[in-house]
Amino acid sequence: MRSHREKFIFVSLFGLAVLIAFSTRVLAMGALAIGSTGNVVADGVAIGGSFNNPNREDAVAEALRKCRSQPDVRKAAARCRIVRTFMRKCYAAAFDPKVGTPGFGWGLGPDVATATRQAMAHCQASAGKARAQFCQIQDDITACDRHN
Repeated sequence: MRSHREKFIFVSLFGLAVLIAFSTRVLAMGALAIGSTGNVVADGVAIGGSFNNPNREDAVAEALRKCRSQPDVRKAAARCRIVRTFMRKCYAAAFDPKVGTPGFGWGLGPDVATATRQAMAHCQASAGKARAQFCQIQDDITACDRHN
């Protein structure tokens, strides 16, 4: 009888530990949405990010709302899609600030520095040799999901 009781207690405690672990992990979520027609020069690109949301659904909804609410790039914004969901990561975006240029990139990493490096590398590659030096990180589109 004692063995059965010990097994029951062990299973109960294990189940409780799993529940606590998963509930802690789900406290914060982020998402990144990008919208593009494929012609950045003509139509631009839309981006929306979210972080520190209570669940995946809220993170996705906020990122899509932000992405789709950009009036200067309506065609691109109409095509916003989630490219990543994440927890405890940072995202960054870089653009060539000159209108009608193809430079754009985004990055996702464990810290701002990694996300920034990725975004800049993608922007410089898409901008081309003549415009690569003009790529800039967009501070208002750079954030980290910090909750544990």
